[in-house]
Amino acid sequence: MLSYQHEYHAGNHADILKHICMCSILDSLCKKEKPFTVIDIHAGAGVFDLTDERLLKTGEAKEGIEYLSSLSLTSCPEAAALYLRKELPYLDQKLYAGTPELERLFARKGDCIHLVEKHPQAIESLRRNMELPLHVAEGLAKANVKPFIHEEDSYKAVSALTPPLVKRGLLIADPSYEDAADYNKVTDALKTAHRKWNTAIIALWYPLITRRKNETIQMLTELEDFGKLGTNPCESFKVELVVKDPEELTEEAGPHLYGSGMFIMNPSYMLKEKMEEAAAWLKEILKR
Repeated sequence: MLSYQHEYHAGNHADILKHICMCSILDSLCKKEKPFTVIDIHAGAGVFDLTDERLLKTGEAKEGIEYLSSLSLTSCPEAAALYLRKELPYLDQKLYAGTPELERLFARKGDCIHLVEKHPQAIESLRRNMELPLHVAEGLAKANVKPFIHEEDSYKAVSALTPPLVKRGLLIADPSYEDAADYNKVTDALKTAHRKWNTAIIALWYPLITRRKNETIQMLTELEDFGKLGTNPCESFKVELVVKDPEELTEEAGPHLYGSGMFIMNPSYMLKEKMEEAAAWLKEILKR
């Protein structure tokens, strides 16, 4: 389905959790000189305008990233501060950096980024944004890496793009989950990715939605079991951020998104501890 528009939700609590996790992973990959590959199978537009009427309508960015950016970096956990340092130059210009832009910020010469997107409006924006210079603290700067952009089905792209020539790296997935079938499709795709590229860190974002509780449990259980019992066993963990009481949500409250989570296979060193610290802090900061 192609009706989902992230412009309504960019910079909300779910985006913050996902981006903190991704930045921590990319930072760990940058600690070694060896190059890495990033495969982002639900890339989106890359950069968002915080003055967009869709974001203003929902107010999610104002309650999320804009509120977070008003806090002192010294009060933030390590992982959150790392992310905010990347995001703040964009926020100063009323922009919001999505996953592709953050990936460009971390990428060095020799690294490789693959961005997959199928939504016609999103990929048009993505192509335009990936041609622009980076917004960094010192001003505009040329990116070290020009991403490869693929206009195709996200799940089919996994098989086509793995394993990459550079074996160190990250595969990140964050479907819209508009369709219940997304839960099965992304499960199968990530299992395929791990079979073909078993050294990759795999990061999956998922929503916490009342009406999709069973699908979420089934997806996570299948991925956890696959990680433990597959031909290439690996460590995995999940971390969740709950910002609303699901029992208090009513039919009038919308899609019943009360939080979100990240499921990680082959996590980088200390990622679990960093994300648990960040999620606990975010819960107190954003649950207002």
